Amino acid sequence: MLKDMNDVQEQKPFNILNALSSYQRLITVEELAELLGRSKFTIYRMARTKQIPSLPVGGSRKFDPSRIAMWLTKKDPQLAIAARWQLNKAA
Repeated sequence: MLKDMNDVQEQKPFNILNALSSYQRLITVEELAELLGRSKFTIYRMARTKQIPSLPVGGSRKFDPSRIAMWLTKKDPQLAIAARWQLNKAA
């Protein structure tokens, strides 16, 4: 059990903006659902009602990670502040 606690303490906090920037391609509904902690159904509904930016590709929906990052920072300005802080820290 102690080993498990040490593993948890060594993990870095999840940063969704970093996760999105790691993608070099459009992402799928499944990938976005996992990142946002929502169901695929919810992501499809949000895309259909234009609550989240998406691209129709064939018979499915794809998501541009940079547009999702911008959308998230508009919804939660604290993410933008954290992203700027991280960029300044890295420089």
